Amino acid sequence: MQASKQLLLVMAVTVLIFTTGCWDRMEVNDLAIVTTAGLDRKNDGMIELSLEIVIPKEGGSKTQKSNSSSKGNGSTLIWSASGVTAADAASRVQRKLSRTVYWGQLEMLVVGEALSRSQFREQLDYLVRDNNIRLQVEPFVCKGAARDFLASASPLEQTKADFLGGESRRLFGRPITLNRLVQHLGNISEEAIIPYADTTHDGKKSVPYVKGYAVFSRDHMAGVIQGKSFSGMKWILKQVEGEVDTVRLERPFSSLISLKVISSSTRLVPKLEGETPHMDMLIETEMSVVQNTTRFKTSDTKFIRYVENAEVDNIRNKVETSIKQAQRLGTDIFGFGEAINRRNPREWQHLQDRWRRIYPSIQTNVMVKVKIRQIGMNNEPVG
Repeated sequence: MQASKQLLLVMAVTVLIFTTGCWDRMEVNDLAIVTTAGLDRKNDGMIELSLEIVIPKEGGSKTQKSNSSSKGNGSTLIWSASGVTAADAASRVQRKLSRTVYWGQLEMLVVGEALSRSQFREQLDYLVRDNNIRLQVEPFVCKGAARDFLASASPLEQTKADFLGGESRRLFGRPITLNRLVQHLGNISEEAIIPYADTTHDGKKSVPYVKGYAVFSRDHMAGVIQGKSFSGMKWILKQVEGEVDTVRLERPFSSLISLKVISSSTRLVPKLEGETPHMDMLIETEMSVVQNTTRFKTSDTKFIRYVENAEVDNIRNKVETSIKQAQRLGTDIFGFGEAINRRNPREWQHLQDRWRRIYPSIQTNVMVKVKIRQIGMNNEPVG
C-alpha cells in the first residue's frame, strides 16, 4: 500500500514538471515589435495607422519581405493600413503581417497635423484603452503626414523612437506622456501641449527635427508655437537649463554676448483685485558667459551689469510674445487658471465658468532677474 502511494506521488510530480510554463507564451521570432506608431486622418476621412517595426537581426528567422505598403531605412520597416478607426486600421495592419504585432515596446506616438485638428480625442481612445500599450508613451505632432515623417532619415539613430526620445530629453526635460496628455485634454485651467516636429532637407535626404509645441484647446490642436514664442515658452516652463541664449547689445553697436543658462525658476503670482485677475510672472536665472564679441573685459562689474540688464530685456520680450500668442489661441498652456485655483480656490469657483472668455484679456507683468555667476576662463576678450 505504501509503495503504491509513493508510485502515485512520483507520477504526479512528473506530470507537474512536464506541464509547467506559460501555455500562451509567444516567442520573439513570432512578434513584430513596434517602437513608433503614426496616426493620420486622410482626405476621405479614413484613419491611417503606420507602424515602425524593428527588423530582426540576420541569423534569426526570415524577415517579413517588403511590399508596396511598407518602407524601410535599413534597421526598421514602416507598415501602414487605413480603417474607419484606429482600431480598425490596426487590425488591417495585422492582416498584412505574418507575425503578431507587439505593442509592449512602443515608445513614441506621432500624430499627423490633419488628425490633430480633427478626431484626435476619438482615435486616442484606442491607444489608452489597450492594456498592452504603456501610458509612458511620448506623443508628438508632426507637420504633414505621420507616415512621411516616420519614413524620413535619422542618420545617427537606428529607429525614429531613438531619435524622438533623444530630442525630447534634450529639449523638454520632463517628457510629456500619454498619461499627462489625457489628464490635460479638456482641462481649462491647464491645457495640453505636445512637441511639434517637422522635416528639413539635408542633401537628398529628409531629416526630422523638433521645432516647437503644438497647443491643444479642449480636444484639438489650436495652433503651433515656434520661433521666438517657442523660446519664451521654454523660459516659462523652466526648460532652458543648459541652453545658450545670445543677446545683442546696443553698445558697442550690435555686439553679441552668448550666455549659458546654469539654472532658472518661474513663479506665477495671481492678483485677484477687481473683475479681471492680473498675473505677476517672476523669472530668475543664473548664467555664465560662453562668448564675448566685445572689447570689454568680463571682469568689469559695470559691463557685466549692463549685460545682465540687456538679457533681462531679451528674456522679457520673448516671454511676453509667447504669452500673447497663447492668449490669441485661447489656450491656458501656462496654467494661469491653476495658479488662481491654488491661491484662492473660492475665487476660482467664480471664475471657472467664464475662464475661456476672461483668459485672453488677462494682463501679465513679467519680471526677470538675471545673475551672471561665471565669466569663463579669460577675463579679456581674445586678441
